[in-house]
Amino acid sequence: MASTRVSRKFFVGGNWKSNGTLKSVESLVTKLNAADVPRNVETVVAPIFLHLEFVKRSLKPAYAISAQNCSAYGQGAYTGEVSSDQLTEAGIPWVILGHSERRALFGDSDQVVAQKVGLALKNQLNVIACCGETLEERKANRTMDVVLTQLKAIGGAVNDWSRVVIAYEPVWAIGTGLTATPQQAQEVHEKNSCIFK
Repeated sequence: MASTRVSRKFFVGGNWKSNGTLKSVESLVTKLNAADVPRNVETVVAPIFLHLEFVKRSLKPAYAISAQNCSAYGQGAYTGEVSSDQLTEAGIPWVILGHSERRALFGDSDQVVAQKVGLALKNQLNVIACCGETLEERKANRTMDVVLTQLKAIGGAVNDWSRVVIAYEPVWAIGTGLTATPQQAQEVHEKNSCIFK
């Protein structure tokens, strides 16, 4: 019996968070443009909203651009928000949603993240959907429960998984010097794959 092997493309996302001046971003773009990006790697960078247009205009086509967030609502009286249809109109193809900092610092619940994901997909954006547990949740052996709950909420808003990248980012590994091993990440992926069937 012959078997077919599906080749997976590598995906690298760079979230610049709330960092950078125009001058430092210009320097970073110059360095990125000088780098070789292998053909089997899809690379997406996410600068702050103010720098999206500059980065989109200045980076070579080997890189795609992502916003770091979008509103759970459409256009309207939502001061300080950027809607997914506005990102689409601006030619931004990706958006990061559900990042742990948005969840912890800005109160983005699973339901809010799902609402954002649904609107982003409806408005033709590709989504980097983040999920992950805190150190306390991992120590309490709640990793799978937490991630499954987050993914179920997102899954309820997704009709086309081909436009969604799941980014498992354990909160305990962000800025702490600790890192999740490939085995830990693979275990989370395997045990939560039922969401995508």
